[in-house]
Amino acid sequence: MTFKIEHFPFLVAICLLLSLAACTSNKTVVNPSTNENNALTQTFKNSGGSSGMEQIDDCSYLAVYDYKKNAKDVRLGLIRVNNESLTVAPIPIHGWDKDGISNDLESICAIPGKDNEYLIAESGNWQGELGRIFHIKVDTMKLFATVLGSIKLPMLYRNDFDVTGDQYEAITCLPYDKNNRIVILGERGGSKNYPNGIVRWGVLNIQEHSFKMGKEGTTGIPIDVPGHWTDKATKRSITDFHIDQEGIIWASASEDLGDTGPFYSIIYKLGKTDSLNKEKPFTIFKDITIAKEVNGFKIEALSGPCKNILGTHSFGTEDEIYGGVWRPIHIE
Repeated sequence: MTFKIEHFPFLVAICLLLSLAACTSNKTVVNPSTNENNALTQTFKNSGGSSGMEQIDDCSYLAVYDYKKNAKDVRLGLIRVNNESLTVAPIPIHGWDKDGISNDLESICAIPGKDNEYLIAESGNWQGELGRIFHIKVDTMKLFATVLGSIKLPMLYRNDFDVTGDQYEAITCLPYDKNNRIVILGERGGSKNYPNGIVRWGVLNIQEHSFKMGKEGTTGIPIDVPGHWTDKATKRSITDFHIDQEGIIWASASEDLGDTGPFYSIIYKLGKTDSLNKEKPFTIFKDITIAKEVNGFKIEALSGPCKNILGTHSFGTEDEIYGGVWRPIHIE
């Protein structure tokens, strides 16, 4: 059949590997360090938070980390939370494409209908190169992942030392048919090229590893979020997506005034999915309001609640020189 995406309408813990002195909890934070993965643990992002997160069971999450291409550190981690501890295990990824190891991973989403398969996405191109979505399969028991294929994102604006171009910070994936999935991308905004966030979408073929964006999907839907922003021109209107059990698309936004902060974030309802409507699988709300303000943290990862902890959501931060945290949060 012929699919024309342009026909759509508008359409990681408690302290993540931080010193316990920085936490109010006396729970133990454990970093697995068996002989088999000692070397990997040493290169893991011990002081950093997550740039994207996907829940995989009641209290476990996969998190991606935004290392640049010249760093050899592990890009993927497994967070497990229970009543006594939080553990973070590095997951090395094997089989990168011809352009090599990832550069600045910012988002992750599960592929509907595929067990243990995910899409992880770079923020965008660098000097006209890179800007990829990787299709990976993850073994959470043996702690390794394999790249099954990669897809080049269409380049609209080039990133370089003196200019900010495409910056995709969020990805989510909806079912379509056997080999195709609808992929929704969140351009963060906060730059000269993109003053506001933008929701874009297209169709990704998970067998051929191709990605097609129609005219409307490429143009996208501008997102200007409310908030107590110090500088509205540099706020990041989209930093991650999360779809809850009712099909509501949640999103986070943040402000980063520099590596020392201060940081400020909000969580809001962005839209809604409709699994019964194949030709109109999601809509974006016209009116966006703040669901939760979070002072002092730069939220870059948003996900569901841990079953063992009171809350409706969880978030991960990338707080620059301060590292990062995973936190549960309750939103009325």
